[in-house]
Amino acid sequence: MTMTRREWLQLAAANGLGLAGSLALPGTAAFAQQKRSMKLIIQGFSLAIHIPEVIAIRDGMQELGYAESKIDRIESMQVITQSIVAKSAEAGDADVVSAIASTEAGADVRLIGLVYNSTSQVFVVNADKIKSYADFKDQSNAIALNSRGDFIYVLLSGVLGQHNININDTTIVEMGGSGSRMRALLAGRVAAVPVHFDQAAGIVKQGNYKVLIEPWKAYKHFFGEAWLVPGTWADDKDNQRIAVDLNKAMITSFRRTNADYEYFAKGFRKYATVPKAAEATDDVLKPIWEKLSKEINAWPNDGGFKREYFQELLPVYRQAGAIKGTPDLSKVIQTKYVDQALQELG
Repeated sequence: MTMTRREWLQLAAANGLGLAGSLALPGTAAFAQQKRSMKLIIQGFSLAIHIPEVIAIRDGMQELGYAESKIDRIESMQVITQSIVAKSAEAGDADVVSAIASTEAGADVRLIGLVYNSTSQVFVVNADKIKSYADFKDQSNAIALNSRGDFIYVLLSGVLGQHNININDTTIVEMGGSGSRMRALLAGRVAAVPVHFDQAAGIVKQGNYKVLIEPWKAYKHFFGEAWLVPGTWADDKDNQRIAVDLNKAMITSFRRTNADYEYFAKGFRKYATVPKAAEATDDVLKPIWEKLSKEINAWPNDGGFKREYFQELLPVYRQAGAIKGTPDLSKVIQTKYVDQALQELG
C-alpha cells in the first residue's frame, strides 16, 4: 500500500500522533513494521519492580499493533550486555554500568530508555557488627554481593565513598541470589547484604538487623537496568519507529501502574516469577506497590531518561573502577526515542 503525505498526515492526526520534531516522517517501511515481533533479552526473573516492563513487552507492544515479542531470559545483567554487544537480540534490559563500560572497550551500543528507576534493593546489616560505616573496614565484616562491578557494587561504592570509605578496603564475597544472601546474613557468615526491601522487612524481625542504605535516599538519581540496543540496530532508520514504540509502551505502563493499583496487581499475579505469585493478596502487594510507586519513584511518568542524570553518576562509576575515562554519553545515551514517545503520548 502506498500513501501520500496528505493521507499519512490525516491518519496520524486521527490516531493522535504528534509529528512535529519527530525522528522521521513514516512511510511504507513504517507501516510494514505493524505485526513485526521484537527479539528481546530480559532478566531471568521478574520481580515487583519489573512488572510494568513485562506488561509493556507482553501486552503493550501488541496494543500498538506489533506481534508478540520473542523473549529470552538470562540470569546475569552483564551477560545481557555481552549478548547485545554480540547482536544476539534487538534489545535487552541490561545493567547500565556494564553497558557504559563496554563502550570504553570499543563496543558500539546505545541505551534508549529505562526499565525502571533506582532499585528495589536495600542494604541490611548485622547491627551487632556494623555500628557505623567505619566498621566496614573490619575484614571480618564481609559484604555479600552478586558480583564485583555490577550496579549494586557501584551503588555501594558510591555510598561508602560518601563516608570516606574505599570499597577496596572492605571484604566482598560474591554470592548470587538475594535469598542466598539473606540466609548468609541470618547465619552470621556475612555482615551486610543487598536484598529487596520487602525481604528486608522480614529480616529485621529476626534479630538485631537494620536497613542501613536505601538507594533512593542516598542518590538523587541512580539506574539499574535500561534498554540496550546494538549501535548498528539504532542507526538503521527502519528501527527508529519500533524504538519509539517500545518506549511508548513502557511509559504508558509506568503511568498506568502509578495510577492504578489493580493494573499492577493483575500484572504481578500474571507475570511475576516469585513463588505463588498468582496467589499474592492485596495485603501483601499493595504496600509493595505504594513503596515502589510513591517513595522510590520506580516508574517515572516521564520515563526518567535524561542524559544529565547519567552525567551526574560518572564520578560514582569512576570511583568504583567501573569506567576509567569519560565515555561519550551523547552517543551511548540516546534520549530521542523517549523524547518522541513523550511528545506522541502527550
